[in-house]
Amino acid sequence: MRLPFVSRRYARGAVAAATAGLRADLEAARAELADARIDLANARAARRKAETSLTQERKKQRAVASWRHTDDGRLARALRAVAALRAEAAVQRRVEHRLTNQLLDATGYQGDPLLPAARALLDLDPEDPK
Repeated sequence: MRLPFVSRRYARGAVAAATAGLRADLEAARAELADARIDLANARAARRKAETSLTQERKKQRAVASWRHTDDGRLARALRAVAALRAEAAVQRRVEHRLTNQLLDATGYQGDPLLPAARALLDLDPEDPK
């Protein structure tokens, strides 16, 4: 069997044509790879930024939850203290009212307004006629 004659020029041309196609494919693959690397770097940067943001948001949520827990306790204590003070003030008003009535009954008060001299004698505030 006889092989066909292939000249060097023809062989070089065929190799150059095949290589040119391969080089074009290789350059396209390199460009795609470079784009993929850039996309990957951008995705990693976006992921890091999102993770940082998420971490900061979680810290804020923990701080708010901690503050709410602490503040709820403080608020509850303050409300209990206010309720106790109001109850104590109500008791004092009732006692003051009862003692004033007893004092006025003992001095013979009959419903007429007390004169300023009488109010001063009984040590009642003239501006605050309770």
